[in-house]
Amino acid sequence: MEPTKKATAESMKITVPDRLWISREARLAIVVALLCAAGAVECASENWSTGIELIGIAGALSAAFWFFVLRPAHIPHDAVLAFKLTGPIQEAPRRSPLEQLLRRGPLSLDQVRYALDAAATDPQIRAVVVQIAGLETGIATAHEIYRGLRAVQTAGKRVIALLRGDTAALGEYLAAAGAGEIVINPDTTLALHGIATRGVFLKSVLDKLKVQAQTLQWKEYKGAGETLSRDTMSPVLRESIAAVVGDWEKIIIEAISSARKIDPARIRELLASGFVTAKFGVDHGLVDREGYIEDIHADLDSEGKGHPFVSIGRYCRHAALPRAPGRPAKIALIHACGPIIGGNAPAAGEFVSGPATALQFERASRDERIKAIVFRVNSPGGSAVGSDLVWRAVREAQHRGKPVVVSMGDVAGSGGYYVAAGADAIVAEAATVTGSIGVVYAKFNFARVLDELGVRIEYVKTAENSDSMSITRPLTEAELTQVNDTLGHLYGNFTAKVAQGRHLLPERTEELARGRIWSGIAARENGLVDEIGGMDAAIRLARRRANIPDDRRHELVTYHHERRLLGLPLGIMPAGPTWPMRTLAELLGIPARWAPAMAELAVRGGIMLLCPWFDL
Repeated sequence: MEPTKKATAESMKITVPDRLWISREARLAIVVALLCAAGAVECASENWSTGIELIGIAGALSAAFWFFVLRPAHIPHDAVLAFKLTGPIQEAPRRSPLEQLLRRGPLSLDQVRYALDAAATDPQIRAVVVQIAGLETGIATAHEIYRGLRAVQTAGKRVIALLRGDTAALGEYLAAAGAGEIVINPDTTLALHGIATRGVFLKSVLDKLKVQAQTLQWKEYKGAGETLSRDTMSPVLRESIAAVVGDWEKIIIEAISSARKIDPARIRELLASGFVTAKFGVDHGLVDREGYIEDIHADLDSEGKGHPFVSIGRYCRHAALPRAPGRPAKIALIHACGPIIGGNAPAAGEFVSGPATALQFERASRDERIKAIVFRVNSPGGSAVGSDLVWRAVREAQHRGKPVVVSMGDVAGSGGYYVAAGADAIVAEAATVTGSIGVVYAKFNFARVLDELGVRIEYVKTAENSDSMSITRPLTEAELTQVNDTLGHLYGNFTAKVAQGRHLLPERTEELARGRIWSGIAARENGLVDEIGGMDAAIRLARRRANIPDDRRHELVTYHHERRLLGLPLGIMPAGPTWPMRTLAELLGIPARWAPAMAELAVRGGIMLLCPWFDL
């Protein structure tokens, strides 16, 4: 009887307020009506001053609501959603207070996803136009954009993609292929070079710099340490990366073949054409025509009024206005994007703070209005302790009755998989790089270079090994054995949590672990993730886990962590990576915004849950 009583009480707790709930517009209308009525009564009583003030307040409230809420969200009938995809696209909007005031700031994947999802069913949107130039994103994200554009087209809307950069790489073309029409600037070069990725190996460079790097790894596929300890890629690491690249090729060929109605074998040939002209793309059916954005505007706005075109920011405000009765179910959205840190944050770039992310989970799970949590992970891992703090926070949220569903982006490996392993369900993109269940250790010894520079460092010690963490000597064999035993212990914890969270036998978990990376497709086949899809699939699973009725709408509530300096948000200060960091990112094949945190993790060394470094 106790569970039944508890369920009934919980039901009453939720449904009664929902029935009484009225929208913000209705609440404002009631307040305005009451103020006007009170003002009329005062005027009738010849209290003209008070009456006019009350009516004036009602008018001011109405005007403010119109200018700051309704007017910015208004779009014309038969509108065209128009936006640009350029440079790096972050998962969530991170705007400074000034940018928010001016309604500016970089486009985020959340905004693109939300706008395309709404546009597909919005009768006021008749077309979508996207300009693509210099897009910096992984294959998984490009594929998600492709699916979003394709969904709008399938819904009967006209979708046009314009490739207008100097060069259109394969990822940009994949995103554009989701459109029903692809237009290309006549001078744009298509870079059709198939799919390749690279590993970076620094041992020879470190030898020349007279820096010794000691690395340990659990286990054989854990290739992150190879960047420092080898000159070439190990056979096992090559094997795992080759499998992922092979899956990427299948995903891209299938997507383009389906969209362009070209045989997959022919697509495979075309994607190896190299540098080709826009005319080549038209002649071989990869694009529809050459042209400019002005041509598209003239086509969609034949009268030249310019009114039909709506920015993505304005459209998101329009789509956010409630159009259905009843209180929406609230679902928390928490992001873990970038390398995972456990201690002090880097001065710039994107990273995941273990303590801050754990706090976001605590806030969301203690909020009675939140019915479920969607956890978006796009991380190559990093700090073992930081990862464990987030894993623990996920489990605590579940203990408080909040189901947690993970949505994986371009990469969710090592620590990025660790934080996801305990969730109720995991959704990965087909091209997501995930797994890498293993541990790596790195330590640098600068003794030789310091000696040549004439730097002398001496220690006063209480024990023989008191200086074991020093940068002036390597670890001894005995110390390396101790560290290796510690790594084995952490590896055992990692695999045990994966086995528990994924309901796998220890033997099967070990087969899938050993530091190996998997594509989302392979991870699904092996039980490391539950479903292939994007954020929409994760939200659908979260609704199901939270028992939200199909006819009840939901609202995503994004939880942010603001970095502050002297009490002021760091968003008002430049936080982009410097050119040395951008160069480092290009060398290592990682997003530039991750470079500061990755560099700090590398220099700090120690025990890490970090993916192999290769183009993601």
